[in-house]
Amino acid sequence: MKSFKKILIANRGEIAVRIIRAAQKNGIRTVAVYAADDAESLHVSLADEAVLLSGKSLNETYLNQDKIIQIALKTAVEAIHPGYGFLSENAGFAQKVADSGLVFIGPSPENIRLMGEKNQAFRYVESLGIPILPSFRGTVAELVQHTSEMEFPVMVKASAGGGGKGMVICNSGEELLPALEKAERQAINYFGNGDLFVEKYLPKARHIEVQLLADHHGNVLHFFERECSVQRNFQKIIEEAPSPSISEDLRNQLTYAAVKIARSMNYRNAGTIEFLLDETGHFYFLEMNTRIQVEHPVTEMITNSDLVSLQLLVAAGNPFPMKQEDILILGHAIEVRLCAEDAGRNFLPSAGKIHVWDFPEEQNIRLETFVSEGITVSSNYDSLLAKIIISGENRELATGKMQQLLSKTCISGIHTNLSFLSGLVESNAFQENKIYTRYIDEKLELINRKVLEKRNNLNKHKLVIAYLIFHFQQKNYAKNSVWNQIGFWRMMPQFEVSVEGEKYKCEIENENIFKINHQEYQVNGWKLTGKKLGINIDQQTETFHVIEEIGKTLIGTQSFTFELQSNCLLNQAKVDRKNLETIKIFENLICADLFGRVLKINVGEGDTVTSGQTLLTLESMKTEIHVLCAVDAKVKKIHIEEGNTVIEKQLLVELEENSVQSQ
Repeated sequence: MKSFKKILIANRGEIAVRIIRAAQKNGIRTVAVYAADDAESLHVSLADEAVLLSGKSLNETYLNQDKIIQIALKTAVEAIHPGYGFLSENAGFAQKVADSGLVFIGPSPENIRLMGEKNQAFRYVESLGIPILPSFRGTVAELVQHTSEMEFPVMVKASAGGGGKGMVICNSGEELLPALEKAERQAINYFGNGDLFVEKYLPKARHIEVQLLADHHGNVLHFFERECSVQRNFQKIIEEAPSPSISEDLRNQLTYAAVKIARSMNYRNAGTIEFLLDETGHFYFLEMNTRIQVEHPVTEMITNSDLVSLQLLVAAGNPFPMKQEDILILGHAIEVRLCAEDAGRNFLPSAGKIHVWDFPEEQNIRLETFVSEGITVSSNYDSLLAKIIISGENRELATGKMQQLLSKTCISGIHTNLSFLSGLVESNAFQENKIYTRYIDEKLELINRKVLEKRNNLNKHKLVIAYLIFHFQQKNYAKNSVWNQIGFWRMMPQFEVSVEGEKYKCEIENENIFKINHQEYQVNGWKLTGKKLGINIDQQTETFHVIEEIGKTLIGTQSFTFELQSNCLLNQAKVDRKNLETIKIFENLICADLFGRVLKINVGEGDTVTSGQTLLTLESMKTEIHVLCAVDAKVKKIHIEEGNTVIEKQLLVELEENSVQSQ
């Protein structure tokens, strides 16, 4: 059996780590490439060799085809694995790799080219007799001419698109032209190709996809299907395998269609055929992803396979070591995508240093990530931090395990969607399999309200107890700490602790009896390990994550983090009143809410601006953020320029009272 000796991974993040682990498992040495802001990433330290990609922009680093191939040749690798995203579906790059005498660990350039342009892909798949949604293709001007023929609602899509970019829902003929123009702008910005198509939109569609692998000997295998219907803004959040929404007969139809497409085009290596399923059970071809996908681990867990190892195997020229009948469905697997974004603020991206990164270690849990505690997450890439995957004998057991896992996980330092994911998995809609692709977009306010209710209903008394125990345990925290003073419990048995501004009266009768707002708790058996604090409260073990910061203590529990303070313990003065003039000053200081890059400045110094007007646009984690004006004012000073990188809380624009209006 042939095997590569050394490969280069032309990617970053969790997929780079995943490929390195598969290579190590097969005795293959690895070369990682990395941009300067990825120096702390796990893929850099895990690889046998790591080479810095000089430059700041993506075009200078991870998208620099010639530079990556030069590094590959210089480090004497035999093949390049592109992962997903970046150059993975770039037919030109695949061709350059082959022309340089290296192996591209993926499909052929012809495969990528055929399926990479959606209009062409639809025509090809339709010729095979596989259903597609009614659609129209052409330029903006040409598509407008077909308005009367369209059955609304429709979806406008970028022909070269992906990841939800260049996709706009249009509900009527009057909305079509603005929707086409918006999609065209996004398509040109993200893909350099403004070609569009319009297809029938299914409001309550399911997203089902079939995992394929093909070797160089004409063999095509399917690894059954996944369901990816839990999405927000067309981007997947939760995936599971097998799909809970299809029958065995429909499974056979989907896998047959997927294999037919791949075999007809002489496909090779990993690929995924994606389908939309309507409410009546009819399916339609959506697209083919000519690469390994983010969600491949759920398929691996239910089929007991290693898809990345198989990629390496077939790319080296080997036939499959198994047959289709050897691949079976065993149990159920669920994957959630942990992202650096604030779901409560419309998924606003977040970046910065991670202070706590803690996941429970339990059976049947798989964590795919590039993150470790203490690293700084850059704003220059997408928001995916980790994939959390769990399996069980059936969907109900897997869902229950995922709920427990998320509740025991703690992340601090940046905003993440951890509590949002927890709320989704716990929801009746998910547990009863009533979610469709637009469910989150339509129900976001309701979901966030439920998450907030859960947060508000947590027992804050236990947080207070954790706060007291944490400081009591810190014997060497400070030489003058009140906890180090002899007889503190007797001398000062009563004081207040505030949980995010809400005050709780605390009485401690001895080291084991705590009264919080006159409610008594028996407390014993506490243990502090790093930042994790375990306490036995009323004979029940509770786990908290504690982070000490200047003037406050952060305590995490049940996927939430709370801020606690106490004037008595730490002399933390709380400001109860704010000067109105100070508030006014801060309204006129427009600061960044996140790390990012300035895409466009819409105003100039001296301009008159109004409340709600867009002052500038930032880009963070591939998301455009419009910075709005809070008041009617005049632009006094602009502190940044287009192209600048900004950090959280950095001053962007300074406003002043408009003297013309005030007269």
